[in-house]
Amino acid sequence: MSSLIQLKNITFQYEQESKLAIDHVSLAISAKEWIAVLGRNGSGKSTFGRLLNGLLIPSSGTVLINGLSTADEKDIWTIRQSVGMVFQNPDHQFVATTVRDDLAFGLENLGLARQVMQERIDHYADLIGISHLLDAEPYRLSGGQKQRVAIAGVMAMEPDVLIFDESTSMLDPVGRKEVLDTLQMLHQRGMTIISITHDMDEAVRADRILIFNKGRIVEDASPMDVFSSPDLLTQMGLTLPFPVQLQNELRRKGMTFKKVCLSERELISELWTLYLAK
Repeated sequence: MSSLIQLKNITFQYEQESKLAIDHVSLAISAKEWIAVLGRNGSGKSTFGRLLNGLLIPSSGTVLINGLSTADEKDIWTIRQSVGMVFQNPDHQFVATTVRDDLAFGLENLGLARQVMQERIDHYADLIGISHLLDAEPYRLSGGQKQRVAIAGVMAMEPDVLIFDESTSMLDPVGRKEVLDTLQMLHQRGMTIISITHDMDEAVRADRILIFNKGRIVEDASPMDVFSSPDLLTQMGLTLPFPVQLQNELRRKGMTFKKVCLSERELISELWTLYLAK
């Protein structure tokens, strides 16, 4: 896989702050990867996300998107077309009175012909499952519906990468599942996804997990490797996914498992296998 994103020894420091928010980070992200970014509040993970699409420019070092530097003003528009961002509160991304007009807003800024705009709106509304909401007012939708509209609006711009910055944190369980299922579907279709999250059930779906602490990456590994070594998560103030927590409790009661189960389905299957083996 090719490196879609490259960070070369980058630092970032906010004005009036004495400490680095990002402290000499180097990293490569390939096309079609799903990266989950974890860390306690203030660890640098959201700053990291904003550096990837040029909302912030590194104090030193280089961020390259498809070989283009975010520090080069002439390339910043192209980079922001390549790296779309979905924020925690979808209300902050709505600009129109209907979902259809909201999806059209970004496409108008691209200067697309009306026919092309309509084709993209219909295509991505159908893909994300919001075709029935096109004439609705965004502010009257449920949390999960709002976030899916925000995702469709960014997807219609056809970026190479989607960054989700705590995009499920304000949702109820139903809305969270809607959005996570949408992320799963986009990943299966080949979209590169970077999800900045506190939700461990979201993190287990990723190909790779980055854990930030004090502006540095302290772990870069697969979900299986990360959640098989819970001590680091505890040190970072992070929790384990519920199936792993339950599995650990069962171990303490004497049960033996052949593997770490990252999902409820895996845990149920493992328990059923152990039951049949008795």
